[in-house]
Amino acid sequence: MSTSLRRSRFSGRAVELDSMESAFRDVSGGRQRSFLLGAEAGGGKTRLVEEFANRLSGRALILKGGCIEQRESALPYAPVTAVLHELVQLRGAPAVKSFVGAEGARELAWLLPEFGESSERFDAGIARARLFEVLRKLFEELARETPLVVVIEDIHWADQATCDLLRFLATRLKKIRLMLIVTYRPEETIATNALRTTIADLSLSEGAAVLTLPRLQRAEVAVQLEGLLGRPPTPALINEVHARCCGIPLFTEALIDASGGLRRDFPGSLNDYLLRAVRDMPASTAELLKVMALGGPHITHALLRSVANKADLELAEWLRPAILAGILVSDHDGYAFRHALIHEAVRGDLIAGEKVAIHRAYADVLERGAVPSYRVWHSVALARHWYGAGQAENCLRWAWQSATEAAATFAYADQMEMLKLVLAVWPEVDDAIEVIGADHCKVLELAADAACWAAEAEQGLAFVERALAEVDVGRDKEQLAALLLQRAVMRQHALIPGEIADLERALDHALDSTRLRADGLGQFSRALILRGEFDRARRLGDELKDLSERLDDEEYRIEALIVAESLEMASGSYHIDSLWSVVDRARQASIGRVEVLAGAALLRALLETGKYPQVTEIGPAIFARTVEFGQARYIGAIIGSPLCRALLALGRISEAIETCERMAALDPLPLGLVHVFECQAEIALVLGNSDRIAVAARSLRSLPPGPQVASRMAANLLRFDIESRALAGDMDQSAILVRSALNHHCEKQGRVSWPLLASAMRVAVDTKRKDVARQFTDLAARSPCRNVVEEAERLGILAEMSRSTGSDLEAWEAVAQSWADLNQPFRQAYALMQAGGAAVNAGQRAKGAGHFRRGADLAHSTGASLLGNQIETLAEKARIDLRNGKEGGMPKAPLGLTDREFEVLRLLAAGQSNREIAVNLFISSKTASVHVSNILSKLSVPSRGAAAAMAHRLRIVDPA
Repeated sequence: MSTSLRRSRFSGRAVELDSMESAFRDVSGGRQRSFLLGAEAGGGKTRLVEEFANRLSGRALILKGGCIEQRESALPYAPVTAVLHELVQLRGAPAVKSFVGAEGARELAWLLPEFGESSERFDAGIARARLFEVLRKLFEELARETPLVVVIEDIHWADQATCDLLRFLATRLKKIRLMLIVTYRPEETIATNALRTTIADLSLSEGAAVLTLPRLQRAEVAVQLEGLLGRPPTPALINEVHARCCGIPLFTEALIDASGGLRRDFPGSLNDYLLRAVRDMPASTAELLKVMALGGPHITHALLRSVANKADLELAEWLRPAILAGILVSDHDGYAFRHALIHEAVRGDLIAGEKVAIHRAYADVLERGAVPSYRVWHSVALARHWYGAGQAENCLRWAWQSATEAAATFAYADQMEMLKLVLAVWPEVDDAIEVIGADHCKVLELAADAACWAAEAEQGLAFVERALAEVDVGRDKEQLAALLLQRAVMRQHALIPGEIADLERALDHALDSTRLRADGLGQFSRALILRGEFDRARRLGDELKDLSERLDDEEYRIEALIVAESLEMASGSYHIDSLWSVVDRARQASIGRVEVLAGAALLRALLETGKYPQVTEIGPAIFARTVEFGQARYIGAIIGSPLCRALLALGRISEAIETCERMAALDPLPLGLVHVFECQAEIALVLGNSDRIAVAARSLRSLPPGPQVASRMAANLLRFDIESRALAGDMDQSAILVRSALNHHCEKQGRVSWPLLASAMRVAVDTKRKDVARQFTDLAARSPCRNVVEEAERLGILAEMSRSTGSDLEAWEAVAQSWADLNQPFRQAYALMQAGGAAVNAGQRAKGAGHFRRGADLAHSTGASLLGNQIETLAEKARIDLRNGKEGGMPKAPLGLTDREFEVLRLLAAGQSNREIAVNLFISSKTASVHVSNILSKLSVPSRGAAAAMAHRLRIVDPA
């Protein structure tokens, strides 16, 4: 009995199709939409896309591309190349060239030879950006003619370059008629950084939707079975198939044999079962399937014919049973396994001798000439096949060539993988140096460099250590210096000690006036600035400036300017116009590395001077440039941090959360994670979520205790601990922590952490620690402020002191105005709350009501509901009804509580038992218990302690 994997009737997915249809209507109206379609292997992703495409017939231009499994000779940009190939097949190369012009066609020629001669490439980042821009322009022009649907399948096999391009397109193509559909396996996100980053980024982009396909329900399986059988299935059959197949479409197809019967011997493993379907094929067909299994998920007819050494008609006849059984699908130029699981099952069933023979057959054919297919990276395929065939020297030669090609196309992860293959076979080749023209140490150096750019610090550091053990210090000091610089930058981003020692040694060995020394000076200067060692950084920056002139090198001139401006910022001098000019100069010079550095410096300057709208205006574009230059994982979180903080300052909390999620999705190295976790804590502070603050603080503590940002992290951790304890109602512990803040100002040039000082001062006043509060006040009064934001912080700290003696209304109104001038609604709302209380205490109830009302409106409008509730509670205590715009009456209690429950909550928060509450309110203990139960229910808290903590946060009771 043969096993059929025939195509069943499309079933279910009505909700998903409706969502996609609705999105297409948006696209037709001029709005870009993205769909991320996730499902487990066999879950029906491809079938859903096909059904949707059929529904759009004639209404859109549909272009499809699939990612190639990495271990099967993956090409950078493979799915995009496939899209271009399909477009050329539909329109012709001349028509496509007309959309992008001659220059654009030369960029596309790097992906598809039909576009003619390729452009010259110098700076990797700029060339990458040019390619991205050409593709953006092409899609824009196509979408002007007709709605455009681009399908990228199996992104879990995508290379890093493809992932970066998809993120770029999703963020830069907004108001055009483009629908981007990306399919992936959610289970692959666990082990794949590129997929995790890309899926998260795409899901957060404007107009994006994520669809995760559920397993089919019983009724949907019944429809599928009816299509397979050609008749309505019996209820018993439906029940059995649904129970055994768990609603996975591919399993259902596999369970029905060619005669329409139900297989009784369905194995526990899908892999085993799919192999049975293959084994049911004729012997000649099964042999061809084995050959295909090592050729990749798709193989051209021409290549398969050559490898199998068969005539065209004979090959077709042998493949036909597999196509009819649904094991293979055929397209215009070859064949593919219908499902990755089938491919994996066949490949995994091969024994060693079969693998060697098949790999050798592929290698022999490929050695005779390049395969005319955009799907195959010729040199990579040869390297892998020779490796599989056990031919080390041939593998070495082709792996080296493919690594060179990968470097030229900025595919750093692929370059690293090929160099790892070079290193793997090196011991088996006697004259390896002669074969590739480089020694083992040089290969390690190149592998380390590729790993550095790919943000694979762990692997990169391992390569460097091996290279350092081999380098001839006496003969090649510059190679030693280069390796030390590589190790230093990876140590910095991994927060590992030893970075400064590496930089010092590198400069000791790179004494000549070379670009290598300039690299070291720039890198060393930035490392010192990060640590707050400004005097030493200034000396190195001055040397870099002089050296850049001697070298007549624009890249290092610009880098010297960035160092100088960064040092100016550290001293409180902000030259925004100069930084703008530095960014423009870097762009004009087409030097991606320094453009990103200049952009980071500009964003920092704008943030520190309170120019938040400008940060939110230019921040996304600078963030996008990191993607274009392949530096998103390397520096994206550092670029995203000021953008997130600016959005938070402006009260745009949902956008700040989205930006923070983008930063985290990049899967940055520890230095970047510092920014991610700090932003998470800052967001939680505004939301008043003590648990989330504590989680972010624990995440920060989990990072390596590197010296690069040790002082900054310590200050922020102390602040987060103080705030989370206070929000949780643990004022005693918060007050204990406050005393630590007295001794925690930055040792570098006597600088103080103003956010820490502000938090500590507020808690000191709340807990009536007047002596500590006075010391904070003195520290704030004598500490210099570098910018207007720090000036506003100091005003607030000085105003806090007045709360211990009777709040100063004018002081708090000045604080509120300073935050209003800086467009910081959350901070303004807090100051208005204090101003409202001061006004009421001064007998100016109308003014107090106005301040309370404005503060509550600001807090709630930004999503800071806890602060809003706190303001409303203070107004209630002052008998001011904010909801009715009146003051002086008897308002209702807040939080949905009755007046009696509100009084019970106050006493509960003061630590009284039910019996004590009953005595104070002249009620029975049983009635007090009922009130407490109602309070817990209305506040959605689990215990009396949690209710008391909420009461403290809302200031329903005065702090102890």
